[in-house]
Amino acid sequence: MVHEAPDEGNGPLAQSVAVATGRARATSVPSIAAALQELLAHDVAAWDTFGLERFKERTVRSVFRGVLAGVPVHVKVFRADTLADRARDALRRPRGATEAKNLVRARENGIPVVEPLAYGIAVDGDHRRAFVVTHTVEHAAPFDFTMDAPSLRRAGALLRRIQDAGIDAGDLHPGNLLVDRAGDLHALDLTSVRFGGPPTLARRAARLAFFCQELDGGAVDPRARELLDAYLAAGAALPASFRRELELATHRWRASALVAFGRRATRTCRHTRADERRRGRPRWFVHLPAGDADALTAECERLLADGAPPLRRGRRGAVWLHSGFAVKERDAGAARRLWLAAYWLVFARVPSAPLVALRLTHDRGFVFCRDLGAPSLATEIAAGALDAGAVTASARSIGNGVGRLHAHGLRNRDLKFENLVRDPVTREVCIVDLDGVRRASTTDTRGRGADLGRLLAAFRGAGSPGGDATVRTFVRAYLRAHGDLLQTTPLRRVARRAEQRAGEWASAHR
Repeated sequence: MVHEAPDEGNGPLAQSVAVATGRARATSVPSIAAALQELLAHDVAAWDTFGLERFKERTVRSVFRGVLAGVPVHVKVFRADTLADRARDALRRPRGATEAKNLVRARENGIPVVEPLAYGIAVDGDHRRAFVVTHTVEHAAPFDFTMDAPSLRRAGALLRRIQDAGIDAGDLHPGNLLVDRAGDLHALDLTSVRFGGPPTLARRAARLAFFCQELDGGAVDPRARELLDAYLAAGAALPASFRRELELATHRWRASALVAFGRRATRTCRHTRADERRRGRPRWFVHLPAGDADALTAECERLLADGAPPLRRGRRGAVWLHSGFAVKERDAGAARRLWLAAYWLVFARVPSAPLVALRLTHDRGFVFCRDLGAPSLATEIAAGALDAGAVTASARSIGNGVGRLHAHGLRNRDLKFENLVRDPVTREVCIVDLDGVRRASTTDTRGRGADLGRLLAAFRGAGSPGGDATVRTFVRAYLRAHGDLLQTTPLRRVARRAEQRAGEWASAHR
């Protein structure tokens, strides 16, 4: 049934109509109302057969794209599978309606956003799911910091306009800012927006740090210079202390984001597929960037069923190198910690063995990674396989990796050449044993000297290839990684501890 809807103000939905069919209902612009009514007569699970393509699936929403009545659209359907989701939608306005209203209000404030066309409640089996329909911005791509200088400047100016208008966009990141063929910008995903007065310096800095999260230096990274200059020039002058606020906000974001990213290790998201718990059956977690989840799970199951003897077995468990995989067996808790540590390194962009899957039962766990197919650094050095250039490049790679590790508040108490492998393709030195990885505060420098001491002892134990020049290359790369991430380290104190720990380690391993 389609009939006139209440007045929706002066925005795109001002002349909207109400649509209802069964338990589903919506408010829509007239041009797509009939097509939307037909769509709502079916469960969300069947929408793929009505001219829409499900191209994004997340824990909190599904996103479709396609055509309704000749109009190119995106349809975002919010999940309400948990009691908390249903309570939120009941106590507040449903999220589809909230986003549509926020888009209308942003447009009224002169902010370029995607055009809302409809919102309402759809049916998906026993669940009712809020949704919002927006007009597709054709020939558009997400904003990227590799774009040209004019695009960076336009983005900076838009961010300033949004903040000066009192719009607190808590989830505005590059993926939620589209750049069309003409270079114009369009913001989307305004579900969590709040409207109020101009933000404080700290709030401005926090939102910029979030938007620039992919850059090591956040909003003060050299790659964001054009964006930041345009942001500063687009409004009233900000205090000189604003740069320091940006640095602090970047530190705070990184510390909290590492923990948040770690939670992705065991829940279904764009990085992970987590199987449901089933009594008496193993539970699988698959790292989606590794490939097709079903195929990988089947392949890993075949490896376990093969019964090949382990490469080694110790008090912590066993290790296999088999059919292109490195497999570690641990008790369930240790396997979870190992899997989590691998996600931390993915977030910190520290080279490591590529993740594949985790298999858990009530008491045992198996962690699967890709076998890099190369000998350890210790083996290569002992065989004399590294020339002077390779030694220098390896020292630089190790320094960068350990520097990034420490700048993110991570430690690895098992750093040694036997646990480092050069990637045959990139030649980056990868950490392949993460049992010793632990997390601390990003400002806590304790433990850094111990990590460096073990590496120093390993270097000396290998005959000091390249001599002092190799150490200097390592230290420069280590400090540069800290600097890129807006961190400093008390080098003298850390160096003293490294020397002390190197002596202790060498004595214990004679």
